[in-house]
Amino acid sequence: MGSSVLYGITDRVLQKLGSLALQEDALVDGGMEAKLRKLQYALASIRGVLLDAEEKQGHNHKLRSWLEQLKYVVYDVEDLLADVQCEALRKKLNGQRRKHGKVRRFFSCSSPFTFNLKMGKKISEIGGRLKQMVGEIEGFGLSKRACDGGVVGVRVREMKPNLVREFDPVIGRDADKDKIIELLMQQDPPRYVANLPVIPIVGIGGSGKTALASLVFNDARVREDFDLTIWVSMPEDFNVTLIVARIIQCKLGPNLNNLDYPQLQTLLRGIISRRKLLLVLDDVRKMNCAGWDHLRSHLAEAARGTKVLVTTRDAKIPAITSSLWAYNLQGLSHEDSMALFKTWAFDQNEREISPRLLQIGDEIVGRCRGVPLALKMLGGLLYSKDDERFWELVRDDDMCRSIRKEEDILCILKLCYTYLPSHLKQCFALCSVFSRGRIIGDLDMAYLWTACGLVTSSNDHRTPEDICNKYSKELCSRSFFQQAGQSGSSLSFKLHDLLYDLALSVSTQQIDCSLLSLGSQSIPEGTRHVSLLQTASSGQFKENEARPFSSKLKWKRVRMFYCESQNTFNTRDVDGMSKCDYLRFMHFSYSSFEELPKSIGKLKHLTGLTLGFNGRIKKLPDAICTLHSLLLLSVSGCSGLEELPQDMDRMINLRSLSLTTKQKSLLKSGIHRMKSLRYLLIRSCGSLEVLFGGTVRLNNLLSLTIENCPRLVSLPLGELTALESLRIAGCDKFMLTRHEDNGPDLFLKLRFFLVSASPQLVHLPQWLLASAATLEELCIMNCINLTALPEWLQDLKHLIKLHIFGCPRLSSMQGVDLLTTLQELGIACCPELSKKCQVEDGELWPEVSHVPFIKVDGKVIQANDH
Repeated sequence: MGSSVLYGITDRVLQKLGSLALQEDALVDGGMEAKLRKLQYALASIRGVLLDAEEKQGHNHKLRSWLEQLKYVVYDVEDLLADVQCEALRKKLNGQRRKHGKVRRFFSCSSPFTFNLKMGKKISEIGGRLKQMVGEIEGFGLSKRACDGGVVGVRVREMKPNLVREFDPVIGRDADKDKIIELLMQQDPPRYVANLPVIPIVGIGGSGKTALASLVFNDARVREDFDLTIWVSMPEDFNVTLIVARIIQCKLGPNLNNLDYPQLQTLLRGIISRRKLLLVLDDVRKMNCAGWDHLRSHLAEAARGTKVLVTTRDAKIPAITSSLWAYNLQGLSHEDSMALFKTWAFDQNEREISPRLLQIGDEIVGRCRGVPLALKMLGGLLYSKDDERFWELVRDDDMCRSIRKEEDILCILKLCYTYLPSHLKQCFALCSVFSRGRIIGDLDMAYLWTACGLVTSSNDHRTPEDICNKYSKELCSRSFFQQAGQSGSSLSFKLHDLLYDLALSVSTQQIDCSLLSLGSQSIPEGTRHVSLLQTASSGQFKENEARPFSSKLKWKRVRMFYCESQNTFNTRDVDGMSKCDYLRFMHFSYSSFEELPKSIGKLKHLTGLTLGFNGRIKKLPDAICTLHSLLLLSVSGCSGLEELPQDMDRMINLRSLSLTTKQKSLLKSGIHRMKSLRYLLIRSCGSLEVLFGGTVRLNNLLSLTIENCPRLVSLPLGELTALESLRIAGCDKFMLTRHEDNGPDLFLKLRFFLVSASPQLVHLPQWLLASAATLEELCIMNCINLTALPEWLQDLKHLIKLHIFGCPRLSSMQGVDLLTTLQELGIACCPELSKKCQVEDGELWPEVSHVPFIKVDGKVIQANDH
């Protein structure tokens, strides 16, 4: 069984205490080091009996209180070590400044004596608490117990790059899909024309409603029949304003610039007017007649034949929507259930499967009663150990019960959570801060997990992003995550609705996370992570009115604020957060304050700051450049931001930067001197003409994305020697072929290249040949003047994926037949090319038929095993 979260936190802090590198840089005298060693020994003694204590706490109130106090102490030790690390960085940078005779200060020169005195008092106070707790161990009758952390002997499934298509198939739903499509294609009865036809897919949680709706949504027949298809992940409440906004965002992107409701209505009419629409409302949880009538009125301008497909657990939805048809989704057959279970529980490369494991598995499958989520979760758990005793232990557990109602499914999910290793338990629980149904990018998770201390340092020089990528794939391999998409090496995930409920249920106890609404009057004691939701009952607040809970908040303990609601925080609220001495992460996307206060510079431990899609903020304070622990900064979509601070390279640890600005040049910002920067996104900069000038020192930049910068002409490709991923979209004047003359001299090793909405592109730039030995994925989208692919395409010997969309003048693909490594070919909205690539009778079919997976205009025409 996986170790507990408290055990994992304790172990993590012990690793930090044992890191001599951290102490040698920061400690001035041996006395402090000796005191820290005492903390380490005391904490190690407690860790030895921790598993026994957690098992025996049951009805022992004093032992439960002892464990609760231990959690506070461990967090305090971690905060203390964070102070030591910051002091180490201060000494290092100020030493470099003096060595090179630089005037610029990275930190104020606080006295080492003062720091040692302050830390000495903290260490003594914490040491006294730990000493008392060690003394109480004997009274509780606790004994030492070893822990394997849930990882010894565990198999981890190797996730394939094309996970969605190849590993996680939808089994046993073809007949259901055809029946739903038949209902969608039916002519509306005459008396029903004035109404809006709704087809609800009703079933218990985990039965595969969303997967079935996705099969229908992506079917070529449906795409051909409807002019417009839109998928909306529904909010918790049936908030019509939010639903309308999400419909618009599906077509126009996330930045709605704080539009009011009448403006949203106008945009919606422009999108759906006179178009035959298929609208999928996924996971409708709460609906009433008034709310439905309100939403339906907004869809009235869509063309005749428009339909709504709803997935829901609520059996009352068909009546509320006056549906003529309702599809009650049943469980899978035992045969299909066993096929799905075997996909998750066994290695597909195994030639022989143990008959005994098959027998135990068959018993477990019988209890799942055809519920796909339960089958996948238990399969993912059992895959981790191919040991008969472990399988029998899971089968015989009281929580592995026969499914008769939704609560039984939740018991199975909790059982699978129990067996997660401690670090994955914490990572999963922290996902409760994201909104329900949200698509989560791998980097978003990586920096959140890192900021909250869930990523321990690696001895093999792996980056935080690499470690988090491994964690994400492990959770995906156990079906805690569902992969939602992939672009190059970037992955995105989502949580099934029931798993999101599970994350919410464990987050308070496991990671001290509080989910609050804006109107919350209080906050639980000991809260470390705060997630804020805007609900219908939140109420409205004046521009400079403080939120009610803020006065009750123990600021010094809070490590994270996460909020995605509009108009949630004002400058006064953000200024108050400077009291949070150990705040690591602030996420305020879609807020609307005009100014970020200077006090932000006091947050020396801040690792992540996201302010995206705030249309009112105009300037960032220079103090932001003193945040030397910052790894992530996002001001993407901040359309009113007039300029960035100068000398941003003072943020010496920044790894990911996303920005929108009104500036013509980024030269003064100092971004080109950011040696630590790995991911750079530049979006919707309407005035931007020049990226950088002079010497570019982006030696570690791995990914560069430039979107909707219509005046930008070029970029310094020759100096981005570490670049692996390049995306250029919506840059009207961008001259991709500008580097043609020095193409052979470019030292590029791109693995992913995407170009989109580039009217200047007539032929692919020859400098791509510089990446011939590394390029794995090439995407060409909406390039209306592209007429042919070059002969040298055949030299891209490592190309795995080729996607071509929206290139109406493109009619040939020279050299594709020589791309022997090509595994996936996608073509859409290229009439001539699509026609020539049809199976057997297409002119280009002999040249492309060797590609295992081919999709043309949304229809899979070849899917061979590879």
